[in-house]
Amino acid sequence: MNAIIKVTALAAVLAAGAAFAQQTPPPPASNGTSTSMDYSKLDANGDGVISKDEAKGDANLSSQFSALDTDKDGKLSSSELAKAKSKGGGY
Repeated sequence: MNAIIKVTALAAVLAAGAAFAQQTPPPPASNGTSTSMDYSKLDANGDGVISKDEAKGDANLSSQFSALDTDKDGKLSSSELAKAKSKGGGY
C-alpha cells in the first residue's frame, strides 16, 4: 500500500512538471511596417534612409534599388520600402 502511494505521488510530481514547462513564444506579429531585411542594420549611418552604398548589404535590395527609389533622390525611405512591400515586393 505504501509503495502505491509513493508511485502515485511520483507520477503526480512528474506530470505537474510537464504541465508548467515553458513553451517557446510565437514570433512577434508584423504591423505591416517591417521589412524582410533589417532596416536598421542596412541604415549604417542612422540617418533614417538607405543609400545606394548601404543597400549593397542586401543583394536583392541593391538590384532593385533604382525601381524602389520612386522619388529618385538616391535614397530609400521606409515609406518607399513599405510601398514596395504592399505591391508584393517582399521588402
